[in-house]
Amino acid sequence: MLARILTSTLAALLLSAAFPASAYQHRATRLGNPATRFAPTLYTAEDLRDRFRDPKLQPDFGEVLRQWGWPGDLKDLFHAALNEPIRPHQIPVGNVMPFMSSRKNGRPICLKEVLWAGKEPIQAFAFDFVSKGRKYVCITPRPCSNFFVVDKGPADPVDTTLTIECEAPHRQFTGRDIEVCLTVRNTGKAMEPKAMIRLPLPEGTTLVGTSDNGFEERRNITWNVGALAPNTGKKVCAVLQASQPGRLQFTGEVGGKQAPPDSCGTEIEILGVYGLLVEVIDIEDPVKAGNEARYVITVTNQGLQKHTNLRVIATLGDHHDLKSADGESSATVKDATITFDPVPVLEGKAVATWTVVTISNPPDNTVGLLDTRFVINVSSDQITNPIREEESTMLHQ
Repeated sequence: MLARILTSTLAALLLSAAFPASAYQHRATRLGNPATRFAPTLYTAEDLRDRFRDPKLQPDFGEVLRQWGWPGDLKDLFHAALNEPIRPHQIPVGNVMPFMSSRKNGRPICLKEVLWAGKEPIQAFAFDFVSKGRKYVCITPRPCSNFFVVDKGPADPVDTTLTIECEAPHRQFTGRDIEVCLTVRNTGKAMEPKAMIRLPLPEGTTLVGTSDNGFEERRNITWNVGALAPNTGKKVCAVLQASQPGRLQFTGEVGGKQAPPDSCGTEIEILGVYGLLVEVIDIEDPVKAGNEARYVITVTNQGLQKHTNLRVIATLGDHHDLKSADGESSATVKDATITFDPVPVLEGKAVATWTVVTISNPPDNTVGLLDTRFVINVSSDQITNPIREEESTMLHQ
């Protein structure tokens, strides 16, 4: 028992001597606790990229770095996380990290000067980046995603500047091709060896094709432009389609190995295709004198874009007396003309129906069948040239 006590005491003294308290504020021996880890465990480099592109985590990255007092630009960090090579990294036992992200009651916190006092080195991922003239390494332990950043000093002065411009139509219809083009230029005085362009795809869009070997991965289109000499540029394009009406926001991004990132934005209004299917049928044909002739009017919005103030005007054929008119809206009658009240909105794929009932009154001297025509005209705010349909009904004595 005494031997064990002495051994334990000696181990504690050796640990204290190896890691003097003045060198760190926090001491870590285990990683991956779900209550304190910054994000889920990392298995691949792509998992790390997912953490940095996650819109729910991005504000937490910023909050941790704010607490640390980091003077850099978050855009540089996020761009590098998605574009720079990610390499395996080991954090040795006894290493003091400048800070480490963590969580307390679910909120992101910054633990400054953290000693790794575990039994084995930490397996991690790392990538390099430059921000506001300084070089950094971002290191993320795999068990916990508790990242930290190491300042590597001033970056080499390189006069490389990349700019990007977005170009797209202001409006387009659903199901039609939309061409979005991005133009990047090196406006600096030095060569940019590795320019890369990215275009995130908005929800509701599908990629039809790209120029210059652009490829889609995880809802992002990427072009590896490569080297750009000073005063040169490159234009790339993507062809997309949208399935729903609305507004689409596009943000193009460019970055390089030496140049800081730049971005541009554009908005496209997507319109549904306007289309009305107008039908009118008679339920009875031929119709005997004194009997009812029943007409059913059906208007179908075949597109996705709504129609407003849908108007239907019907004209009775000769030798018909109106008995009733009703349906989607009320009717006003004047002579042989029936004017239905406008339907305020007919949504995409919706159907509106009206029914008109008449009494047949062909002349007493009618021989055989008498052809009469029931005519309707349909219009809306979107279709001002009325759609005309007619239905032939035969009358007899």
